[in-house]
Amino acid sequence: MIEFVYHLSSFAPLVIFIASALDIFFATGLILYGAAMMGSVAMMYANHMISLEAIIISAFSGTLLGNTLNFLVGQYFSEKEFVKRKLSHPRVASARNLLESRGLFLFMLVSRFITFTRPLYAILLGSLGIKYYRFIIYELFIALFWVVFWLMIIVKGIDIYAWIFN
Repeated sequence: MIEFVYHLSSFAPLVIFIASALDIFFATGLILYGAAMMGSVAMMYANHMISLEAIIISAFSGTLLGNTLNFLVGQYFSEKEFVKRKLSHPRVASARNLLESRGLFLFMLVSRFITFTRPLYAILLGSLGIKYYRFIIYELFIALFWVVFWLMIIVKGIDIYAWIFN
């Protein structure tokens, strides 16, 4: 099995890119769970099939693509009558004001780490009319932090495993 995976290792960055995008995209992010991908990435990294740099670049790019698509979906659906009615509620206006004034970064950061909100928060921000440039600037930092955070857990886990069993 490992031999077969070695033959496919040149496609690992592409697979990680696609898996990262699908993990965050709203239509698949609520169904797919990143733990399987993390296990695969850990196995490939531990067997020197992929470098840390390739993992970071491909996972970061896929995450940005998935959340940008989510944001655009939110903008698209904000023009639909059903969504317009829901967004006209006074509490939505106060939430929008809070996000636009000072709470956007914290909202995005916390939402990234909650399983069910991760694929949905960009849709909400897009439908609320949050400016894309503010979204993408914060998303760049949060996505990079997210990828490096989980990658360090993988790397440290491999180090601990090697320390215990070697």
